[in-house]
Amino acid sequence: MPLPQAIPSKEADIYHDTFQVPPPYEVAAYPRVRSRRALVRSLISFRVLVCIFVGGLLAWHTFLLERESELRDVAQHASSSTHLTRFEESVKHCAALKTFPESPKPETRKSNPRWNSARGQDKPVVLRNMTFFDGESVASEPMDIKFEKGLITELATTASKSISSDGVTEHDLHGRFVTPGLVDMHSHHSSSLWPALPITGDENEVNKAFGPLTPFMRILDSLKAYDDATRIIMSGGITTSLILPGSANIMGGEGTVIKNVLKAGELGEYVVEELLLEHNIPIEERHRYMKLACGENPKRVYDHTRMGNAYILRDQFAKAKEHLQKQDEYCEGVTTISARSDELKHRFVKENGDFPSDLRLESTVGMLRGRVAMQNHCYLPEDFETMLRVTGEYGVRVRAFHHALEAWQVPEMLKAYGENVTIATFAEFSLYKFEAYAPNLSAGKILNDHGIPVAYKSDHTATEKVPISLS
Repeated sequence: MPLPQAIPSKEADIYHDTFQVPPPYEVAAYPRVRSRRALVRSLISFRVLVCIFVGGLLAWHTFLLERESELRDVAQHASSSTHLTRFEESVKHCAALKTFPESPKPETRKSNPRWNSARGQDKPVVLRNMTFFDGESVASEPMDIKFEKGLITELATTASKSISSDGVTEHDLHGRFVTPGLVDMHSHHSSSLWPALPITGDENEVNKAFGPLTPFMRILDSLKAYDDATRIIMSGGITTSLILPGSANIMGGEGTVIKNVLKAGELGEYVVEELLLEHNIPIEERHRYMKLACGENPKRVYDHTRMGNAYILRDQFAKAKEHLQKQDEYCEGVTTISARSDELKHRFVKENGDFPSDLRLESTVGMLRGRVAMQNHCYLPEDFETMLRVTGEYGVRVRAFHHALEAWQVPEMLKAYGENVTIATFAEFSLYKFEAYAPNLSAGKILNDHGIPVAYKSDHTATEKVPISLS
């Protein structure tokens, strides 16, 4: 490639003029001098801007402080209101500790809480010319009886004709017997269906996660309102049954009492709540029953000895007693503060929290307080004695020993307990395991002669599995 040729001077001038090539040097700029007045104006403008900026910051900060104060006041008010609500809830819990379920007085009852016009009698019913057995003796002459809204309202001799026929439905029984409904103190129907399948049994909570203590279970949560056994049971005159958890665990859970009639509610559906004896009675006013077991069953399931089972029960009662004391101490504080200012109530809840509650211990604490009745599966004299010893250490009353096939051997020991313990036993069912090898067909009479209350019960579903009896 040829090298570029130098441009002659004249042509270079024309080139520079044509293409405006900048000069090869730059003239230095002369410094510009600002006037004093301009500087003053600039300083004033800057100061004004600074003042506006600072003022804005102060205003914003003030706004934030006021807003924070308002929010704090709102939060404090909400917190105070919440704490006061929690305090009032604690007051209710503490008051409930002193209340116990009561049985209704016959003379004050106007209707049965279970009665409804859709499924119950739509008008009074009178049974005439019946042979009446009241549980103690048979009436010496024919009797009439009147039912109204699920209650017996009148009883009179047929000859007296004192029960009016106006507005009633009458049935002439021609001398047939009328008796009180029978009450079964120990059954598992509706928690286990009949006919039985392995998948339908829900009476025993045997699970390593819980172990042998499950007082927090409730048989109510296992009931089925469609068990066909209910109709068969009712046909035998058993109108009411105490449904209990099984006996695999030392503490099996809470039982409940049901009426043996299906679809008794207004809508005629299979509803568990409508089975309950205390249907339409507030939950907090209902009676409660705890199932315990000693002897072979919990031994077999959990591989403990009798002394091991006794320790486990003592330990549970000890924990429950400690929790009970915490509740009582808390409630003493509530009682002291309840008549004081809202500020003190707010502070009390903030410092002490809510009423002490532990779902795993609640039922056991209820036993210590006498609000949950203890029903004890137990067969042998040594087991009766152990249970009376352990429960006595913690002030728990044994309401009944269930099955109890050898209770007839120690009536005076049971009587010495002094707490009117009932023996809920079999009439003849026995010989199905070691604990059942020493029954006595006269057991009921022997116990009754010693002043021990006796109730015969079914243990429904167990008896169909082992049909061995003394008869």
